[in-house]
Amino acid sequence: MDRTLHHGAPADVGMSPERLERLRGLCAGWVEQGIMPALQVVVARHGTIVLHGAWGRLGPAADAPSLTVESIFCIGSITKLFTAVAIMCLVEDGLLGLTRPVQEYVAEFVGDGKAEVMMHHLLTHTSGMRNADQEAYLKAAIADRRVAAPEPMPHLRDDELLHMRCCDALLDAPLSSAPGERMSYSNYGYRLLAEIVAQVSRQPLERFVQTRILEPLGLADTSYTNLPPQRLNRLVRRTDNVPWAIMNRPDLVARLFWGFGAAHSTALDLATFTQLFLNGGVYGGRRILSPVTVAEMTRNQIPGLGGSWAGENFPSVSWGYGWGIQGVKKSPREGSLLSPGAFLQTGIGMHLVWADPVYDLVGVYLSVAPRMATARKGDWCADLFANAVGASIVE
Repeated sequence: MDRTLHHGAPADVGMSPERLERLRGLCAGWVEQGIMPALQVVVARHGTIVLHGAWGRLGPAADAPSLTVESIFCIGSITKLFTAVAIMCLVEDGLLGLTRPVQEYVAEFVGDGKAEVMMHHLLTHTSGMRNADQEAYLKAAIADRRVAAPEPMPHLRDDELLHMRCCDALLDAPLSSAPGERMSYSNYGYRLLAEIVAQVSRQPLERFVQTRILEPLGLADTSYTNLPPQRLNRLVRRTDNVPWAIMNRPDLVARLFWGFGAAHSTALDLATFTQLFLNGGVYGGRRILSPVTVAEMTRNQIPGLGGSWAGENFPSVSWGYGWGIQGVKKSPREGSLLSPGAFLQTGIGMHLVWADPVYDLVGVYLSVAPRMATARKGDWCADLFANAVGASIVE
């Protein structure tokens, strides 16, 4: 069913107006209490938007403008979803195979066990590429002068600077485990997927994403890489001493996190993108993906496989092509009232986007973390938000 998002009454879609109004108060309270300086959310059921709000300020200055529903966030790892859709578009075009070796598309990807790394391993974070080991390898390569050191830049930490050279690391670094053996969330794997999209499509990656995904969906406030100058005045900014203050510099973010963390968007645009999946790949009469592709992207592709994600180990981690799958895992970063078939993605910041096909529900939560949120930190509130959203369904 092609449901286009529109505003409507909660009662018309089986949701409690009173509970949603209480949730609105919770959102305002979290910002007023200083738990976070900025928060923007969308909740939609059966294609009807029942909550769309923004609280806080656009930046840390006392006279910064108030946050609005049109304010733009750097969405961190939610970027990976656009990269995954770009890959699946090429699969549908017959130009790329998920069970083919990565080496077929990137000949320089060589080393012990790398011939067995398939495209689907990159999408499900099971390639054997572990972030910490990739970074350790790169640090050693820079120390030995096998790889040129990135130029120092003001306000950038060493780990952020490493991303400037991550392509060198992901092509040369050894695998941390055999492909398919374990899930380990990998930024570098999605950087490599972005490279593959550009090579296979024979056009700049951002142009491919723009023409195949953003424009057909009407996502006018979403940019896959650098934020256009005309929208800089709507960018949510952080203080210089908070985690990932680099997000204040979209030009650097585009270089550092290309393919896995460089996109900018609003809660409404992300809700539209997520509704696409509940619609079976079509939105507003424009088909982006086949229903068959959507079904494969949003089901657990690694049943029974353990792994690490968001600072914790899971005996059964559950992951699709791009999307994380709720399954039976109990992650402290997401809500507890999701069905096993719910699919979701988080982003540094901290952000959460999810859809639950059982309840035909979409939720988006974009915020600014005052501190680096660990797996058990209680100052993110996305789990509380998602629980309150689920509890607002009354029929």
